Amino acid sequence: MKQLLLNFILCLAVLSTVYGQDLPVNTLTVKPVWINFHSPNNDNKDLFTDLNHAFEIGYSRHFGKLLSLSIPLRMGAANFPIYNEATKTVNSYTRSQYYAGLDALLNLHFFRGKLVSPFVYAGIGGVSQNFDNGFVQAPVGLGVDFRINELFSIVAQSDYRFAFEDGYDNWQHAIGIRASILGKPKDSDRDGLADKDDMCPDVPGTLNGCPDTDADGIPDKDDKCPTLAGVADNMGCPSDKDHDGVYDVDDKCPDVAGTLKGCPDSDKDGVADKDDKCPTVAGIVMGCPDSDKDGVADKDDKCPNQPGPASNSGCPEIKDQDKDGVEDANDPCPTVAGKFNGCPDTDGDGIADNLDKCPNTPGVAANKGCPEIKVEDKKVLDVAMRAVQFETATSTITKASYKNLDAVVSVLNKYPEMMVSIEGNTDNVGEPDRNQKLSERRAKACMDYLISKKIAANRLSSKGNGENNPIGDNKTKEGRQQNRRTEFNPIWR
Repeated sequence: MKQLLLNFILCLAVLSTVYGQDLPVNTLTVKPVWINFHSPNNDNKDLFTDLNHAFEIGYSRHFGKLLSLSIPLRMGAANFPIYNEATKTVNSYTRSQYYAGLDALLNLHFFRGKLVSPFVYAGIGGVSQNFDNGFVQAPVGLGVDFRINELFSIVAQSDYRFAFEDGYDNWQHAIGIRASILGKPKDSDRDGLADKDDMCPDVPGTLNGCPDTDADGIPDKDDKCPTLAGVADNMGCPSDKDHDGVYDVDDKCPDVAGTLKGCPDSDKDGVADKDDKCPTVAGIVMGCPDSDKDGVADKDDKCPNQPGPASNSGCPEIKDQDKDGVEDANDPCPTVAGKFNGCPDTDGDGIADNLDKCPNTPGVAANKGCPEIKVEDKKVLDVAMRAVQFETATSTITKASYKNLDAVVSVLNKYPEMMVSIEGNTDNVGEPDRNQKLSERRAKACMDYLISKKIAANRLSSKGNGENNPIGDNKTKEGRQQNRRTEFNPIWR
């Protein structure tokens, strides 16, 4: 029987495909009820045995989609429990007696109006036993509505009823029909047409429930010109053959769509294509651009970004004294022809002679066009830094150091464009002022030696750093020895 009932409900759920747009406010339910006093009192886990039968009719008032208040009345017969006060248990049940019950329930609905709408509920109720005894209960339960159509649905529910008197708790199950009563179809805008048939349910109107202000047979909601009678082909607006949004009476080009008084203006320059000599390029002279404003339209101007006379096709008269193809205004060497940005590059190292400190010797940009010092020559300068020695506490160069300075002379002769900055450094032993002066004298002594070897004085400079530029730890003997040095730093100017 239960399987048959379940199959019946599933069939209704599948077949019920007709929905109304309105939800009933007042509903009436009729259903058989099965009452179980045994399971709560005798630990009987089967909720669907030892059932008593009743019939229920109920009224529900709905408040929107979520809440409703129900008043169900039940009549039937039941085997009521007999409660033993001594043992605090139910030992037996009465013979079948009259059963009557009346509840007030608050329901919370989910998905109301859908095919399947579950709900939960709770409330208060009274039960009469054989019309001479009664007790109060608080039912709590859940149910589900299976919608058939606008007016009817199948409802199934189960609840547990907490009694305010010992021994009278019970389960209750029911299945039946819910029907709409005492209600007209909803008409929100009060225009005489039910919302479910009203194309504009919130605004009163005479055209399928919608307003039509200009009475052109097109509802205002679909009418682009609601106050001006028009045709359906133009969405309620007057005739517009080219569908450009400009009515034919105002359209300068009624057969061709356009945005400029109804005419096309492809380049958006404010000149209609029919009057534009350059319809695809924006311009202000007959619709054509003149970027350099020289009076020659860009389409006829060979130099559209440089003003020039029409006699020279819109190009300026070019001045190029050295005839190297680079205009004097952009030529760093306007009187000497050259292929490197207008300047010559004699040594072909990619650095123009005017920027090349060694214009006749190929070099690198880092050395301003002068050659890069070879590794072995750089090593000579590094060795000299550590190897040049002086008499203790003086600026007198030891004779053993001459060979290292002579090697520096050889490097300078090998690179005639190179200059050298000679820098003296000391450790931090002694007074800082004394160390500073000593470093200056030692650097100058090295410079004087190089000058004595025919190195031009303008290629050399000297300075002393004192103890301010250490490269080693002054706390150790080795570190202090590293700090006592004379550096030979190459410079390209």
